[in-house]
Amino acid sequence: MITAIASQKGGVAKTTSTLALGGLLAENATCLAIDLDPQGNLTTGLGVQLSEQQPTIYEVLTGKVALQEAIIPTACNLQLLPADVTLAQAEKDLMPQKGRFFILREQLKLVKSQFDYILIDCPPSLGFLTANALIATETLLIPVQCQFFALKGLEALLKNIQIVQERLNPNLKILGVLPTMAEQQTLITQKVLQTLKEQMNGIPIFNPVPKSVKFPESNLVGEPIHLYAREWRLIQPYREVIKAMNQLEE
Repeated sequence: MITAIASQKGGVAKTTSTLALGGLLAENATCLAIDLDPQGNLTTGLGVQLSEQQPTIYEVLTGKVALQEAIIPTACNLQLLPADVTLAQAEKDLMPQKGRFFILREQLKLVKSQFDYILIDCPPSLGFLTANALIATETLLIPVQCQFFALKGLEALLKNIQIVQERLNPNLKILGVLPTMAEQQTLITQKVLQTLKEQMNGIPIFNPVPKSVKFPESNLVGEPIHLYAREWRLIQPYREVIKAMNQLEE
């Protein structure tokens, strides 16, 4: 199964969620995580320091190397297709190329059979890179920070997803919305959760991921949250997402 983790807003825990899911999946299955953000936070969050010779997703998209050649192992058994700032140049370089929005899909066809799961960590925008991810993916997880302004961005994202489903990827399914950075005792978190349940029109709403300093700490040391913190309340929401992934695949 290919799953993209996307939101047009930054700071909603897309990369944190990719790290958490990938780390858990890699314990019992083969899993590839694709860093599709020029900031490269997924790459650094897995403790990877890229050498100058290491190809990245930029070289894959621009046809300089095959996807398989750019994959590297990580300490938690998760395979990684890394990214760095050069990825920001990809859209400009590929602008004249016909079919540029389908490059990632075509590349993944060549390696999909090698992995039980493929996760795509998208940048905080709805541009060229996210479009490639939405066309390539089978399912979509949408992290949403428990703040009211985050709900406005969610509406725009859902409209774009509908366009992709109608015109470019009819097989795309929304796995669900994952509320993040939740402070359970606050009124605003409760209001956001209530609004999500009322407005999502049948889209699953997962149990919220609590706000915790353990998440940025785990990123700093390059470990998935279940290896760093081992706190049930931080890990369980991601286990529920994986359960939904498996049920959808069945």
